[in-house]
Amino acid sequence: MKQVLKVIIVVFVIDTIKCHVTSSTKSDSTTILPENQPNNVSEIKISEKKTQIPKTVSVNETRIYLDNVLFTLKNQNWTEEELPCLNKTLRLLHDLQNFTLWAVWDWDSIASQPQGLLYGSRYHLGNYDECMNAPWYKKEPDLRTQYCLADIELERTDKSVKKRISDPFDPYQSALNVLEYQSDFLRPYNKLTWGVCAPAVCLPRSVERLTRVLLIHSHLGTAGLRAHISIKEKCQKVNETMEYDGLFYGFMGMAVILCSVTLICTIIRHQTENCDKNKLGNRIIAAFDMKVNAKNLLKVSDESLDVLYGIKFLTMCIIVSAHQFGIFNGGPVSNGFKVDEETTTIAGMIMLHEDVVVDSYFALSGLLTAMFLIKTKRLPNIFLLFLRRYVRLIVAYAIVIFYICAIFPYTGSGPLWYRAIAGDTEQCRKNWWISLLMLSNYIDSENICLVISWYIPCDFHFFVITVLLYVLYKKQPSIGKLFFIIIAIASIVTPGVINYLYNLPAIQLFTYDFISNPRGPLQFHMTYIKSHTRYAAYLIGFLAGYLHIYCSSSNNYSKIPRQWSILGAYFSILIMGVVMFTGPLFLWRSYDVLESAIYAAINRPAWAASLMLFVMCCSLGHVPILKSFLSWYPWVPLSRLSYGLYLIHTVFISRNVYVTRNPQHHDYMNIITSTLGIICEGCIFALITWLVAEAPINNLLVICLTPRPKSSGETETNQEVQRPTSSANYTNNGYLQENLQPSVQIISSKI
Repeated sequence: MKQVLKVIIVVFVIDTIKCHVTSSTKSDSTTILPENQPNNVSEIKISEKKTQIPKTVSVNETRIYLDNVLFTLKNQNWTEEELPCLNKTLRLLHDLQNFTLWAVWDWDSIASQPQGLLYGSRYHLGNYDECMNAPWYKKEPDLRTQYCLADIELERTDKSVKKRISDPFDPYQSALNVLEYQSDFLRPYNKLTWGVCAPAVCLPRSVERLTRVLLIHSHLGTAGLRAHISIKEKCQKVNETMEYDGLFYGFMGMAVILCSVTLICTIIRHQTENCDKNKLGNRIIAAFDMKVNAKNLLKVSDESLDVLYGIKFLTMCIIVSAHQFGIFNGGPVSNGFKVDEETTTIAGMIMLHEDVVVDSYFALSGLLTAMFLIKTKRLPNIFLLFLRRYVRLIVAYAIVIFYICAIFPYTGSGPLWYRAIAGDTEQCRKNWWISLLMLSNYIDSENICLVISWYIPCDFHFFVITVLLYVLYKKQPSIGKLFFIIIAIASIVTPGVINYLYNLPAIQLFTYDFISNPRGPLQFHMTYIKSHTRYAAYLIGFLAGYLHIYCSSSNNYSKIPRQWSILGAYFSILIMGVVMFTGPLFLWRSYDVLESAIYAAINRPAWAASLMLFVMCCSLGHVPILKSFLSWYPWVPLSRLSYGLYLIHTVFISRNVYVTRNPQHHDYMNIITSTLGIICEGCIFALITWLVAEAPINNLLVICLTPRPKSSGETETNQEVQRPTSSANYTNNGYLQENLQPSVQIISSKI
């Protein structure tokens, strides 16, 4: 009987368990959901309203994620001074689980995980304004936050078993291959910048801990990558506003004074037109006359070289577009992978090697320096000549430096704004005096104020050395020729020798490593900005100027036949194209030190020689379409504003890039549109600077260094100085400038 009872009990228990399992299985939605049957889907949703299993799973998953974050944070090695940050962060996460507004608001401003990293999107900035502008930050100081930028470098930990991969984008291979990949544009895919909104009490290393925890719980944390996290800039806090300092008020005061004096002098000048213009007071007033100074921008100097106006301004447009491309792609871009692919296109290769375009200005300056010196019947006072040259270059340069130091920090805000200030303002405040001494390309060039300003000391050095060589030649012709030949050969060979000794690349291409940190590469400091490595183009221009004067004064060579001028012009364009497009090929070739050294030595002289051939063909011959286009009158005033545009354009571009809140999409229409805007803004700035500062100060220098006229008939004011009859006459901001003596003129080789 007992055995029968045992059997009955066992059967009953088995039957009960079977019924329970069957019931549980039937209630499981995943087992009864046939694929691609919408009717069944709707039925299941109706039947599950009571149980609400999907909601429970979602909430549980969220809680599991937050619990994991909490657990990981608690198990970090927090120091005593970091405990306030830990407590605030734990409170944030607990209130986030309760969906409290302030906690959700702060967490919502953080990018939950990096997105688009494999497509070249390096910056993951979250919502900067949401972090910094919570509605309660004034009333609730305890809830204030700070915005920090964490730079992260991901390192692969399985290198010992890693195999050589021919195609890193094989969809069935590990994504680690892409993270380790470096494109032809030299863009690293294993580096990212993550914007984190953290409690205001957190120290930088505490924010690094929080970032590490977030990274571990992202999709990148599944690969076992080793992350190197650092916060380099000071975090931005909502209660730390940038106060106006003495530099700001100093610049504003200077601007108001210059504008007021210019307006007042212009009004007085035209209300007293019949007064004695030879009086010192009237001459000083005339120096500030905006009307006369503006007219000088419109004067055509020498019609035989009118193609230079178009060449000058269009070259500047190419430089602005290249810098727009470079600075834009050095910032937050969402489609960096596409940019890397386009480096092999014609437009991409031009942007990579646009640095050679700057040698056009060196060549043009050398050409015009030669024309001035050779046409001058007697040697001028070279020290006064250098002073005049220095003042012409330094006025606008000093104003831009002052603007960067005093005004630029207050012109924007954003997650990357501190980097903009660190990249320009701090260097200018530190080394402004080196820049004004024209030594910034040699002394502490790692902290050069305004990266593009390396051109200015180079130009000044070239002018000084060339004038000294010419003076030596006039006094000792044989020795002068010998020195000229030696220096010319040395200027061509030096870049190649330096490249060979230091195993440098053939040229400094505008790749990602350079545009994201232009002061970083060794080649930038060794060969790119040094005067002794860029002098060859200037000397070639000087020789071309001598040849131009010789041909134009000769009866046999004053005119180049039409067919030869056309052939020479298009041949020069071909050579410049070869120089432009062969440079980027070194990115895809195996490195050969001798080959790189040879190319480094000849590519810039070849470009300068080709440009000079083009100028000679257009000025001494006739090249249809090209000559008429480059001689178009509107280029005249625009070319004279090129110097101011050159100085200010990167400041405007940097401002537009560093105020962005999210990664921008790169496309060429966007680049062109932005470039046109920068050119317009830069020309307006250059015009204002010329009218209120450059022209008046240079006019005052002329008044100080020239003798006062003896009679009222010998008028000598501002730009109304009587010039000698010569084809070398040029206006104040043109190429040939009047010298310190009334009967001699000097050249301005500034951009």
